[in-house]
Amino acid sequence: MHNEKSTVVTWMPDYEGSLDAFALVTVVPSDVTAERVVTLKRDFVDHLDKLSAPRFHEYWEMEPCEPGEPEQEWERDLTASQGTAFLGGGASFGSGGAKKSAKELFLNVNVEFKNGEYTFHLLADDAGAWLKARGYQPPADLGARLAPYLGAQMKVMVAEVDPKRIELVGGERAQLSPIQFWSESNVDTLPLRLGLGNAPARDKQEVIAYFIDKKDRFETKNYKTAFPPTNINVDFIVKEKMGEFYGALHDKFLEKNPKTFLAEYAWSAEGCGQPCATTPPEVFELLALGGHVFEQWVPEEEKNPKPPELTEDEKKAFKEELKLMEPKDRAKAKKTFEEERKLIAARKLLVQRHKYSISRLHYRFGAADLTEDPKFGPAAAGVQGGTALPTGEKGVASTEVKQASPNRFQTRFYNLHPSPVVANCTTPLRYRWGKAPRTYRGLRKIWVAEDLTRRNRKKLALDKVLLTPIPELGLKLASAEPAAKAAPVVDEKSGCRLVAVPSSSSGGWLLLASLGFLVNRRRARAKRMGS
Repeated sequence: MHNEKSTVVTWMPDYEGSLDAFALVTVVPSDVTAERVVTLKRDFVDHLDKLSAPRFHEYWEMEPCEPGEPEQEWERDLTASQGTAFLGGGASFGSGGAKKSAKELFLNVNVEFKNGEYTFHLLADDAGAWLKARGYQPPADLGARLAPYLGAQMKVMVAEVDPKRIELVGGERAQLSPIQFWSESNVDTLPLRLGLGNAPARDKQEVIAYFIDKKDRFETKNYKTAFPPTNINVDFIVKEKMGEFYGALHDKFLEKNPKTFLAEYAWSAEGCGQPCATTPPEVFELLALGGHVFEQWVPEEEKNPKPPELTEDEKKAFKEELKLMEPKDRAKAKKTFEEERKLIAARKLLVQRHKYSISRLHYRFGAADLTEDPKFGPAAAGVQGGTALPTGEKGVASTEVKQASPNRFQTRFYNLHPSPVVANCTTPLRYRWGKAPRTYRGLRKIWVAEDLTRRNRKKLALDKVLLTPIPELGLKLASAEPAAKAAPVVDEKSGCRLVAVPSSSSGGWLLLASLGFLVNRRRARAKRMGS
């Protein structure tokens, strides 16, 4: 996350190896000080992952005899109403003494950092000697791996990890808290090669990188960037196996497009895709991910602006409110009202200052796939794709990805539910695809590709589940029939045929970003981080 003054980097690594005491070793810009390094809660990055992950969506055919256009799940408004006090000039009062204020007025926007599992050290001298003096066994080639990074612009950061304070996810796997640092330089390169020493040559690692920028989406500048297939019709079985399906598709993509980063998402932070797997990020989340650093350069008059003058109607409404109060309570009410007006004015400008575009890049790599550290920068143009609606009997949706503004790209896979109702009208309207009917009793959620580092990428055969061909990957239509739907039954009252739709459940996820070397105490070899 960056602006013209600084760059804020949040790094959330996951770990696999011995749970003895260990340390993470990485490099940071030379102006990073201890005061510029903090620990965050995983929730902030978890939300970004779910917001931007490849998603599975279901479309239901609207009943043929029902008039109108089909409604879509994402047409619900997830933002505060335009009529709320928060989005207007100041506090407002309704009839009967009921004061109305938007929920955003009361959100805590103070960024709270986590007292995490790390002890941070910034080193200017030999990191290997320092680690040995602390009882660690650094790998023999640590100095050689660090050497290309060090100099006037970079230095070493060591994060000692207390294994008693980490979250285990099975076996010798652990989820670590995000580490955040900021610099007044333009950080545009991730030191991924530094982490190659943690994994055997046969293994792959993955990085999912998010970029939060005022207007631009980001792409790699020294590797190819491409968009994954999107708006692809798939078998219903993919619904609860999105991780396995997308992992297999990613492997197939890399066969045809080696050394290529996938641009999986680009959208305004005020939105969350179509459909939304979760809500858009709140302002306090954007502040935690870097906005709190940018606030130090905001002028005081913008942080605490003078509230706008009340209109005559607002003055009159407030006077009427005061008349309903006891005389002893009026002075306090006036003071509270003015304080709220100041808070509302300040909060409104805070939200306006923190409007961003979010983009996501994904790379799966081994040593041979990472000949140099990836460098990132703004893309030349915005992009749109993965938003077209299915049409016609087969529910075909456009898979086109094109340059356009604003950014509205998502990686979406979908499945169709034809209407089971027998048309009993003179002019039935067929194949209008939209959200689930009111009578649907299944789980109303959007399934996303999560926990990709632990999924079995060979569990699903792509040619068995694809209902839309992907010729650029050499993938044809499904060679087997789709999973059978439940047999129709007849509703005795209406005489219409109905069909039940199975419900689903969700699992967890794991994000992997291997950006540094890892060493263990009392161990003769470095342990792996990631997979």
